[in-house]
Amino acid sequence: MSFETISSSELDNLLASYAVHNEEQYQEETPFLQLLAWIEIRKTDQSITERICQPGEIILREDEDGDIFYVIRSGETAIIKGDFQNPTILGFRGVGDALGEMALLENLPRSATVIALNAVSLWSLSRAMFYQFVGENHPSFSLDLMNMLSSRIRKADEERRRGYVREKQQVVVLETLSKQATHDPLTGLFNRRYLDQILYGEIAHARQNGSLVGILMADVDHFKKINDNYGHKAGDLMLQAVGNLMKKCVRSADIVCRYGGEEFVIVMPGASAPTVSKCAEEIRARFEMLSVISEGREIQATLSLGAAIYPLHGPNVDEVFIHADRAMYQAKQGGRNRVVVFSGEADSKNVE
Repeated sequence: MSFETISSSELDNLLASYAVHNEEQYQEETPFLQLLAWIEIRKTDQSITERICQPGEIILREDEDGDIFYVIRSGETAIIKGDFQNPTILGFRGVGDALGEMALLENLPRSATVIALNAVSLWSLSRAMFYQFVGENHPSFSLDLMNMLSSRIRKADEERRRGYVREKQQVVVLETLSKQATHDPLTGLFNRRYLDQILYGEIAHARQNGSLVGILMADVDHFKKINDNYGHKAGDLMLQAVGNLMKKCVRSADIVCRYGGEEFVIVMPGASAPTVSKCAEEIRARFEMLSVISEGREIQATLSLGAAIYPLHGPNVDEVFIHADRAMYQAKQGGRNRVVVFSGEADSKNVE
């Protein structure tokens, strides 16, 4: 007879969880022990059949029909919801316990999946056989059954809530790690690593579509003096101010990055030289008028900005980027606090 099993690694994960919860498994006796004894007496009845399951075998699957249920004669099982690789474990069932009783009693599809942890022997019963047993036994069984099922529902709900909380926490952790990998922690802008990831893609896209890409570089003038005269806290406030201003001045499609230290890069897909120049001049002028307050002192600074456009100023990423950087240093050589769009007419040397 064919049967479906989970992978050995998925089974190992369930067994590890079972080892942790093993002591809790047999804390309470279930009324199904009475049912198991009743079946043992009538096991020759054609309505009662035995099913032998291998370790890792899927006994019941979530959402399938629940027209029969099982009583465990030997072995242990795990009750889970969700993906086999990272399931929410609702509990474990052992000898004398039942599987699928809720679906049968409520006439609903299975609410969870059941996996054999080891070799499992089961007695299978139809709805008619179950009600025959209820009719032949003391009324206290029905009360015990209702109490047990109510307790299981509460525990399952609690486990689902805990699972939901764990999933939310995992999402937050992954989002945080992802942001840390691509964002500068001081300014909240994209970092150099992210710039390296997307810049080649933007140029490749522009090459395919015959469009432009503007690269704008900016550097805070005399930034070392700000740190020396006012302290690094003031320098950090100035960098944050630059980042916030740039985000307000660019288009929604533009990508603002902190390249390193006091240098910033803005990638402007589809932007012509006049568009890039206009954006750069707005950033320069507004930053010149801006001041930050550090320890009661008002501090101002200026920006030097350089721009280059793909493919007008180079056939590839590296050349355009170098030319944007060269234009920025031309702005510094020209007196700082100005915008230069690369023209190739002059070279540059590093300036503080």
